[in-house]
Amino acid sequence: MSRALSSTALALSLVALAACGWTAWRQQRAQSPDQVLHARGLIITDANGQARLILGAPVPDPTTGGKPLGPRGAPLSGLVLLGPDGSERGGYGTADVGGEAVLTLDDATGATEVFKVVANPDRGATLMVKHQNNTGAMLTSWQGAPELMFVDDTGRSFYVRPGTPSAP
Repeated sequence: MSRALSSTALALSLVALAACGWTAWRQQRAQSPDQVLHARGLIITDANGQARLILGAPVPDPTTGGKPLGPRGAPLSGLVLLGPDGSERGGYGTADVGGEAVLTLDDATGATEVFKVVANPDRGATLMVKHQNNTGAMLTSWQGAPELMFVDDTGRSFYVRPGTPSAP
């Protein structure tokens, strides 16, 4: 073998070795626990390909049975949980308008919020618990004082406020 051919083979081997080392270093860096991903959204699906968890800024409008229910009151960034049929079953997020933080759990159809907590930076917090038959309770500090409201299945409301008679 000539000296020029040996030198060329050695040079090519060194380049290949350097390329392998650089690739290994980049792969290790990509798998590092210090790695930070930047994305506008992430959708986690189940074994059937159905979306079950959506993380987004913003998240899409709510669905029931995989069909849109209409637009959200305001764009929301956060986490949405979906049932096996694609119905929104709850979520946690912050509204882009008004600065509210919201936590909800929905019924099996995704049409009724059966548990909802809203924290408003200027108006306090509200907790709502509701049944599908429209009975429910709400505890709030929205008006600057604690307030408790009950709604029966006929739609009648009963309030408990400081300094007022209790509900029957």
